[in-house]
Amino acid sequence: MLTDTQREELKEMGAEQARVHLLQWQGRGPGAEIGGFKCGSMNRGDIFDWLAEQEHADERRQFWILFWAIIGGLAGIGGVIAAVYFGLHPK
Repeated sequence: MLTDTQREELKEMGAEQARVHLLQWQGRGPGAEIGGFKCGSMNRGDIFDWLAEQEHADERRQFWILFWAIIGGLAGIGGVIAAVYFGLHPK
C-alpha cells in the first residue's frame, strides 16, 4: 500500500517515467522492492496498482471528452439543420 508521500512522488514523476523506472530495476516479481525514489523504495506491485489507477482515470477522462465532443457535434448538426430549414421556409 502506497503512502501519500509515495503517491505524490509517483504523481510528480508521471506514469510514463514510472514505467521506465520500473524497467531499470532488477526485481521482477510483484513483491520486489524498487529503489531510486526520494522517499525510499516502493513495492513493484504497489507501483503497478498505481499505474492501473492512472490508466483507469485516463480512460474515464477520454470517455467524457468523447462524450461531450459527440454532444457538441450533434448540437452543431442540429443548428445547421434548423438554419437551413428556417432559411428555406421563412415566415
